[in-house]
Amino acid sequence: MPAYSREEMEEMVNRWLAVNDKAEREGDWRQLADFFAEDIKYGWETPNGKYEFNDRETVRETCVGAAMDPYQGWTYPYDKIVIDEHKGEVFATWWQTPPGAPKREDGSEMKVIGASWFKYGGNYQWAEQMDMYDYTNITNLIKECVEKGILKEMPLMSSQQV
Repeated sequence: MPAYSREEMEEMVNRWLAVNDKAEREGDWRQLADFFAEDIKYGWETPNGKYEFNDRETVRETCVGAAMDPYQGWTYPYDKIVIDEHKGEVFATWWQTPPGAPKREDGSEMKVIGASWFKYGGNYQWAEQMDMYDYTNITNLIKECVEKGILKEMPLMSSQQV
């Protein structure tokens, strides 16, 4: 028997995509935290180790708050989404794209792929989220954006930022 119904899992993903679109338009990612359980486990790996946060309000102010503030106008369109209702899990890939989807001199798009794994906790909230990305590629994209004037300065790549 599935952990959750397929319909509920699909509805959760649709709600999540809608709030992501809204966050992009408004430039405020903090509203994503409304879709996290109070005791959310949210983390990612970096060359400096794994960072994990275990509280919705901490995630709101750090992971989807201060860490995202320098990226006004960036988009993170989801690409592929796999739902496993038997385990109550979702795996998705997305693109980190600077404002205006600029192109490089060779014509390629300036963007980097990332992925997220989610554990559904019921009540239309994620119980866990783990983001995965190539830290070097994202750092290089950010540097490229600074060089092209898309970002004014290199945001601090701290334990609270992607």
